[in-house]
Amino acid sequence: MRNGVVALVLLAVMGVVGTLAVLAFQPPSPVADAPPERFSAGRAEAHLAQIAQRPHPIGTADNERVRGYIADTARSLGADVTEETDQVVVQRRGVTRVATVHNVIAEVRGTAPGAKALLLLSHHDSVPTGPGAADDGAAVAAMLETLRALRTTPVPNTVRFVFTDGEEVGLLGAEAYVRRHGVADLGAVLNFEARGGGGPVWMFQTGPGSSGLIDAFGEASSRPIANSLAVEVYQRMPNSTDFTVFIEAGAPGLNSAFIERVHHYHAPTDDLVHLDRGSVQHHGETMLGLVRALGDADFEPGGASVYFDLFSRVLVHYPAWLAYALAGLTVAGLAAALVRVRPSATGTAAVAAASVGALLAAGALSLGVWWVVSSTRGELAFLPLSEPYNRGWFVAGFAVLGLAVLAAAVRLVRGRSRAELVAGPLVFTAVLLVVTVVAVPGASFLFQWPLLAALPALWWAGSERAGLWLAGAGPLVAAAVYPPLVGTLLVALGMPLVAVGVVFALLAGVLLVPVLAEVPRPAAAVLVPLVAAVALLASGVAGVGFDRESPRPDSLVYLVDDAGAHWLTPDPSTGPWTAKVLGPDPERVDLSERFPVLDEPVLRAPAPRHDLPKPTAEVLERTAGEVRLRVAPSPSAWRTQVALPGGCRVGEEPVGTITEVYGGPAEFTCAVTGALRVELTDHWIGLPEPAAAIAGPRPDDSTLVPSGTRLYDSALVGTVVTL
Repeated sequence: MRNGVVALVLLAVMGVVGTLAVLAFQPPSPVADAPPERFSAGRAEAHLAQIAQRPHPIGTADNERVRGYIADTARSLGADVTEETDQVVVQRRGVTRVATVHNVIAEVRGTAPGAKALLLLSHHDSVPTGPGAADDGAAVAAMLETLRALRTTPVPNTVRFVFTDGEEVGLLGAEAYVRRHGVADLGAVLNFEARGGGGPVWMFQTGPGSSGLIDAFGEASSRPIANSLAVEVYQRMPNSTDFTVFIEAGAPGLNSAFIERVHHYHAPTDDLVHLDRGSVQHHGETMLGLVRALGDADFEPGGASVYFDLFSRVLVHYPAWLAYALAGLTVAGLAAALVRVRPSATGTAAVAAASVGALLAAGALSLGVWWVVSSTRGELAFLPLSEPYNRGWFVAGFAVLGLAVLAAAVRLVRGRSRAELVAGPLVFTAVLLVVTVVAVPGASFLFQWPLLAALPALWWAGSERAGLWLAGAGPLVAAAVYPPLVGTLLVALGMPLVAVGVVFALLAGVLLVPVLAEVPRPAAAVLVPLVAAVALLASGVAGVGFDRESPRPDSLVYLVDDAGAHWLTPDPSTGPWTAKVLGPDPERVDLSERFPVLDEPVLRAPAPRHDLPKPTAEVLERTAGEVRLRVAPSPSAWRTQVALPGGCRVGEEPVGTITEVYGGPAEFTCAVTGALRVELTDHWIGLPEPAAAIAGPRPDDSTLVPSGTRLYDSALVGTVVTL
């Protein structure tokens, strides 16, 4: 068989393996009904129908309704239920939050309980802009169904189901639980989340001493999807969940979520209609499987682990110390192969340099192409993370673009010997292996196993036929591991950071160099993927736009303060709906100093003034050098933002200059000798009726902007009080 044919066959096989890895990255099919001891998404859906009727953020009547349903259901299933109410003061990311939170705790005592309990965790509040079917209703419903199944076949250890309040506004319920109970009696914390409307559940964060939990996770589900790279990446990001509070307190545990269908995240479409039932099934299978696997665990602390899944079905895991040993042996094997084959140092360096150049060029080109796309299609700025609805065209286009750049780099070194073509990428990969195993050992598997599989290709590089077939072993392993990781990375980071995904993919792609060097018609090997990339990206650009199925997220804010009334929008520009009230030429202004909730410049236009009730502040007690005051929101307010000078506290807890108050009045004590200036802003969810009547209904191709993207439809009622 000619080398060109062998190369094409190898590429085809790798394509099949990569495709299978992507297709396997799916949640299990939902089970409508199942035996009592098994989990059923159909039974969990009955709970979701109650939970996700409407948005239920902290402090609202619907929040009270949801937590009442959770408590009543857990009691009916035989759990010991406690409802805990706490006032918490939490400082996170520069803002102090003062809130009254209501956690629901349901406990199923073990048949032979040990000193530590297993805690399952989800949050029962939603954001104001969506019903919370996925975030976090799917986990809440799955926990209730898991509780039911657990009652049919109890386990020795006590299992505690904690449904927290106020996660969406700063992990408040988790803070209240940890401050009240601590974590000393917890063997493990298992948190379940969502950052989208579907997809498989993957475990992306661990607490300290997690090796035993990783072992249990590998056996808990038919699809144990996890990798230790995610842990390394996540701990370097500013993101947080309730699990953050527990691991900061020293609790061991696992954090899992599904993150696909991102346009439903925090959106009005985070509802039952758009929720992936398979994700609910995966939540529940994982929960119940972990409860059973850890039901008799002694929760002895373990060490760190390196792990990854293959085809979403098998979890490969081993202790971190073994990663060092494997890396050492692999690098030694590479050195031995280099000594045996003796490729030219100059040629090996040239091929390695071409590999690095391909990464840099592909990353730079992807960054530039996306800049052109986002500059020419302003509609993308309206979308969360600028993520296009038709992202599949862009993902495919950038993937093929990366391949074209790699093929172009291979053309530059095509005349090098087989030994040099194999050795160059392997030396580069070995450097990456050494760096990761020292700095981020959880990421070392990315290079460990492809490199180890590729060593025989270098050892027998002198064999004309066997050497080429063996050259496919390393890329074949990479094809089984990398594609789901690249896809998940692109979902997590968003298309504006697509260059990161392309570079990440080419870390494995460089192992294709000796195979691509044998592809016949090298010019076509560059031109065909390049033309395909242009066609795919052009199709993606042409498909960007808004309609009923892909609506424009927009926002309209009614601001009234002591100076007057205005319409505002934090959108990048006016759309058909917001332009009705903002007019053709609104001014762009920065109001963040007075209204920190408006953290970016907004478009502003005059509005008719409607007298809306204001928040109030009154002095309760004044002593020498100190003032105690009470801040009260208006009845329609969801939260009240309070700006005070330094030196203030709530109870014994110090607060910053900006404080958000949820769930009713709050008392502050400030160290001040003269007059005290207090800036107050009530934040209403939605437009007040007079303003909504002027704005009129949204068109079919428009939707409420998701919470967390920018300020959604609201009223801001501000006043300044001097006490």
